[in-house]
This record gives sequence, C-alpha cells and structure tokens, in this order.
Amino acid sequence: MTLAAAGALGVAAGVVFAWLWLWVVPWAVHRRFWPTMSAITRDILRADDPHAFLRLYRGLLAGVARYVGRNLGGALVASLPVLGILLLASRTLPGGEVPFFAAFTAAMLAVFLWPAARRS
Repeated sequence: MTLAAAGALGVAAGVVFAWLWLWVVPWAVHRRFWPTMSAITRDILRADDPHAFLRLYRGLLAGVARYVGRNLGGALVASLPVLGILLLASRTLPGGEVPFFAAFTAAMLAVFLWPAARRS
C-alpha cells in the first residue's frame, strides 16, 4: 500500500474514532461535568460538618467515576473499528504505520475540535 493510501486510511479511521467517541460521550457531558465538579469541590472545602463533608465527597467520587467510566467506554467503543481497520491493513501497510497514525491523529483532532472552532 502506498503512503497516500495509508494516510487516507488513517484519516478515515480518525474520523470514525472521533465520531464514535462523541456519539458515546457528547460535548454536553463535558460541559455539565466541569462546572458541577467545581461547585461540589467548593462546597467540600467549605464543609464544617464531617457528615456533610463525606456526603459531598461521595457525590464527587460518584460523579468522577461516571465521567471517567463513560470516557473509557467511549474510547473502547471507538477503538474497536480502528483496531479492525489497522489489523486488516497491517499486512498491506509495510512502512505505512507512521503516515497512518499521523493522519489518524490529525483527523481525530480536527473532528474533536470542530465544535470549538465553529463557536469562535
């Protein structure tokens, strides 16, 4: 396979990866998570009662666990097709791994950053 074909395959894999991840973990999840976590953290730092502190801390841990779990799930779901593409193409990509991963990374970042670029 030529370097151009490896790059095209990398672009396709990057777009599929980012689209699947954003399907499992949409941007709204991130926009809700960070303000909520900062508010809970401020409340934890102000808590004087040990019971209130532990209740808030359990809420913080539960929120972080859900967020991290959802992101790991998104990464797993999005990685499966890319792994399949890479395994199928590995026999035909001798020396094309670097262009594949460079194009994959560039395409993935472009799709991830597209909503932020449109807002500005």
